[in-house]
Amino acid sequence: MNFITNTEQLREEVRELRRWLHQHPEPGFEEFETSKFIRDYLSKHEIWFRECTETGVLAEIDTKRDGKTVAFRADIDALPIIEANDVSYKSKNEGYMHACGHDSHTAVLLATAKFIKENIEEYSGKIRFLFQPAEESPPGGAKPMIVDGALEGVDYVYGLHCNPEIEVGQIAVINGPMMAAADRIEIKIIGKGGHGASPHQTIDPVVIASQVINNLQVIVSRNLNPQDAAVVTIGKLEGGFRFNVIAPEVNLDGTVRTLTPETREKVKSRIEEIVKGTVSAHGADYEFKYTYGYPPLINHDEHVDFIREVGSSLLGDKGVIELPFASLGGEDFSYFVEEVPGAFFRLGIKMTDSEQYPLHNAKFDMDEAGLEYGIKMFAGIAYKHNKR
Repeated sequence: MNFITNTEQLREEVRELRRWLHQHPEPGFEEFETSKFIRDYLSKHEIWFRECTETGVLAEIDTKRDGKTVAFRADIDALPIIEANDVSYKSKNEGYMHACGHDSHTAVLLATAKFIKENIEEYSGKIRFLFQPAEESPPGGAKPMIVDGALEGVDYVYGLHCNPEIEVGQIAVINGPMMAAADRIEIKIIGKGGHGASPHQTIDPVVIASQVINNLQVIVSRNLNPQDAAVVTIGKLEGGFRFNVIAPEVNLDGTVRTLTPETREKVKSRIEEIVKGTVSAHGADYEFKYTYGYPPLINHDEHVDFIREVGSSLLGDKGVIELPFASLGGEDFSYFVEEVPGAFFRLGIKMTDSEQYPLHNAKFDMDEAGLEYGIKMFAGIAYKHNKR
């Protein structure tokens, strides 16, 4: 794969692609300008594509030689965040920002497509490029793309996500569960309102809500194996309308994060049992809604090992590091690896000459030198699969 180590000519181009995308962020399912930019770039380089959902794009290079079909995915949407960076490529769409690095994922995939097209004589099989909308907007854009044929005929699928904690020139991998199922819980506690000076005449949902929140914490600490990571968080508590009035009901809104289907179902069951028991003990009633979000992203071990192999060949012995534990963030790439064998990895983009802010921060930025290694990895994976 010596030809893949020479990607200097793409360094400037991928940087410019990323900066244009960074200046034009769009929310999920509204990435119309982004989608046009992608289609125009593919057309310019004579790469076949079609629309896949309203704003998604499916592109493919057919080498006309026998081999597997390998797919790569990049998410293209942005977040509703006002950018706080003072840079020449600052967001021009007020209220939106590529604060999760999807601009870099899209730029890497576009540049990879160009690189493979220019070096097509080195490749076999088919290479598919999936530009997916709405990763940040559950229920997400992955499932609609799959329904629209994104994975038809695909043998393997891969994706990456930039990581500001990892050094440029490195990627990070992990076997098995990599990211969590991201679910939502909504609980309404229905009591009996009344005067704040006469609580004995009421059923106070505020007091009950506080006990429900406390009781939910024992699920992780006492109902799960300590080695099974999970989170139950109530992020919103809403109720009451005056200091001296006991409200008739309180609403709780929260998230549940789990790494395996078994833990997911156990936590769901325990939440409702605890809510029911706590509320009933006080003579109140409740409504409970559990909404399944993205499933856990579970890498296929064989393909994590393959990424290690390619990464070690292209990036050197120190180029591949192991993630110490899975993230409890959610990622709808999980739907792709539920359908087709594959894996997800992290790409190092850590800044060294200025303060590094985390993902989803209004001041998030990256060392763009890291993007070249994303191209190398995607191009190397596509090459190696049909040379094994």
